[in-house]
Amino acid sequence: MILYYDVCAIIIIILIVISCVLKKMMHGRTNGLFYLLLLCMMIATVADFAGAYIQDFGAHNEMNRMAEYMAQYFYFGMHNLLLPVYMMFVYSNIGMWHDFKKRNALQAVWWGGIILNMVVLLSNAVYPWVFYVTSEVEYERRAGIVIFYLTAAFYMIYTLYLLGRYRRIIKRDKLIVMFLLFPITCIGITIQAILPTHLVEMFMISVATLLFSLVIRREEEQLDPQTGARKYSGAHERVKNFLSTGVPTYVLLIKFVNYRNIRMYLGHELLSEFLREQSSRMNGIARECSLEGELYYLEDGLYCVISESADYELMHLFATRIRDYYFDKLPLRSFSVLADVRLCILCCPEDIDNYNTLYTFCSTFHKILPETKEVMHYPDYVNNRDFKIKNELDDIINRAIGSHGFEMYYQPIYSIIEKRFVAAEAFIRLRDDNYGMISPGLFIEAAEISGAIHTIGDFVLDDVCRFISSDPFAGLGLECIEVNMSTSQCLEMNLVEKVEGLLKRYSLNPSLLSLEVTESAVDFDPDVVDHNINRLNELGIRFSLDDYGTGYSNVRRVTTLPIEIVKLDKTFVDGIDDPQMWIMVQETIKMLKQMGKKVLVEGVEEEKVVKKFTDLGADYIQGCEYLQGYYFCRPLPEKSFVEFMQKQG
Repeated sequence: MILYYDVCAIIIIILIVISCVLKKMMHGRTNGLFYLLLLCMMIATVADFAGAYIQDFGAHNEMNRMAEYMAQYFYFGMHNLLLPVYMMFVYSNIGMWHDFKKRNALQAVWWGGIILNMVVLLSNAVYPWVFYVTSEVEYERRAGIVIFYLTAAFYMIYTLYLLGRYRRIIKRDKLIVMFLLFPITCIGITIQAILPTHLVEMFMISVATLLFSLVIRREEEQLDPQTGARKYSGAHERVKNFLSTGVPTYVLLIKFVNYRNIRMYLGHELLSEFLREQSSRMNGIARECSLEGELYYLEDGLYCVISESADYELMHLFATRIRDYYFDKLPLRSFSVLADVRLCILCCPEDIDNYNTLYTFCSTFHKILPETKEVMHYPDYVNNRDFKIKNELDDIINRAIGSHGFEMYYQPIYSIIEKRFVAAEAFIRLRDDNYGMISPGLFIEAAEISGAIHTIGDFVLDDVCRFISSDPFAGLGLECIEVNMSTSQCLEMNLVEKVEGLLKRYSLNPSLLSLEVTESAVDFDPDVVDHNINRLNELGIRFSLDDYGTGYSNVRRVTTLPIEIVKLDKTFVDGIDDPQMWIMVQETIKMLKQMGKKVLVEGVEEEKVVKKFTDLGADYIQGCEYLQGYYFCRPLPEKSFVEFMQKQG
């Protein structure tokens, strides 16, 4: 017999085990089944080697004959378990364990094949109809071995069916490697049948196992070295699997809401140590609670635990233990870290049944649910209107884009000098068929995150230009309409061409359009923003600086850009009863006037505020030119705004 193949197989199996241990793949059902598969392979290979060695080099006596029998019993016992265990490994690895658990008939057949093989093997001790060892220690296979081949064929065919059935939810490389085990094994069996002295079967099986160990377990089973938790890519595929198959799965979201502060406080090296400790502690709590689940790190201080086997009570117990652990400060070397944690339990697909909604919820749940350290449960908030809106904002925005759900409102701007309304500011509103009016404070931020802000911005510019070119607007006597520009819009490389195209389409005088930019926008990418603003200003478009005073007020940027009007934020108005604050307001206005800017005060809601700013005057030294706020008029739909302005005379 040529024994080198078995020796190589043993070495390969040992290397696979060492690799798994070094990668800390020690916990979970899938890992357990993989180690069981390796154990069966190792015992079968060692027994195969021992049996061949005894035949080739052992003395022909009764002791070696018994040893040969024992080697063959171990070989067949473990070899017959390889395909049943592999079938279970496939079930677990592709996230379909629940399918096996709920099918009693399949479980009975699975166990039946194993029991049948064991009965046949043990009966060989009474009547040698499977294999026989002669007095000269020669090994012979007999007719009963056909039963082993038949049961193996069942497990093989069913596993191939399983892979074919769920091929759409399995990654392509993973599917290919899982399929490859069978032809590789069949090649080994064929070679060994043709050349009985070449013990290649276990070697070929070990090579196939090494292959899918490298490919299948490369992503979802490998731990993130920074955190010690499973990688984001593994969570992505796991979520896709259980949502596609509909298996009830509990997900616990654990978010460090002060993650950025922790990162700044600890620095990169200590942050990695902190995250590894949290992963270790969470896994430890899971073991203490007997929770079978997998911990994933989804970046930016967000963990999730996914469990198909847990029930609500067990997941709640685990979440409560996590909550209690983070009540106190956490020691880390010479530091003390206070982690502000939010937790939420949801069951899929009962609570959320599609990937995009789940992904959005995972990213924003700590914002859209109440701020509390208690364990939150998705069903407790699912019927709350604000919760639904926040959770479905991306879908709401997409619906509005597709069904013309956006509408422009206008608020007049009052001139202290001319004592009349001389301009207006455009505001976008979203009206959803399901939820009615949605606050811009909600959907604008979500649109900036999703990228839909560009589509919304295009709608605003187009609709405002249309309104300015309309006959009703011509009779209102307004100098311009002001339009808010988001940071994303200011960075568009084709912004100038886009606006220039609108001016031509509607035959507009560019001075009728005034674009508002914020301090944060003009400082985000100065080169791009400066280019856009200067090019648009050359076309004749006006510019205002909105929300002045809410950022760090980069005066240099205000002076270098062609900004005509600076709009003081409502925070200035709210503090004018404070003598010190009123001094600051006056000095700010005086500074801006000396820079050659006009000043508009926003958020005017009371008559006393109007009087106070009117009394300042509006000359070139002090005082503001414009006032805007609810005192004069709330933002109105286009038709109502036209009617309001017409009544002003």
